[in-house]
Amino acid sequence: MLITRAQFDEERAQGSEGAAKTPALLKRLDRLLEDDEELLELVRADLARRYRLTTLHGRHSTPVEVILRLFVLKQLFNWGFEQTEKQVRKSPLLQWFCRITDSRVPDDTTLLRWMQLIRPETRQQIAERVLRVYSPSKRSRKTQTKSKTPKEI
Repeated sequence: MLITRAQFDEERAQGSEGAAKTPALLKRLDRLLEDDEELLELVRADLARRYRLTTLHGRHSTPVEVILRLFVLKQLFNWGFEQTEKQVRKSPLLQWFCRITDSRVPDDTTLLRWMQLIRPETRQQIAERVLRVYSPSKRSRKTQTKSKTPKEI
C-alpha cells in the first residue's frame, strides 16, 4: 500500500540542539517540501503506476514524502544511490530532513526502483521548485558570483 506521509515526531527527532545546527538551505527546502502538496501528489501519482493496486493493497511502502526528500538530496549533492543511503544513514540531520525515524533508511536498490518510476516531467518540476529555493539571494554581487548551484536536480 502506498503511504503518502511518514509518521514523524519533529520535536523528538531533531531536539533543541539539532534545530540550531540546521543549515539555512535545508530549512528552506524543508518548508518548501512540507507545504507543497501538489508536488507530493505528482510523485505519488507516478509511484502509483507501479502496479494496478499499489495504492490499495499490500504491505506499507516507503512513504512518498521520504522518497521525494531522498531524491532531492541525491540530486542536490549529486550523489549516487548508494552514497545517498550511506550519507543519510550516518547523519541525524539528513534523517530529520528526510523524515526518517528509527534509522530505517531505505536501501539503495529500493531507492533506485522507486526513482525509476518518477516521470521526467515530474523530475523537471521538482528541479524548478528546488532551484528557486537554492538560487542565490540578492546580497552582494561578489557573494553571488561565488555561490554554486547544482548541475541538475
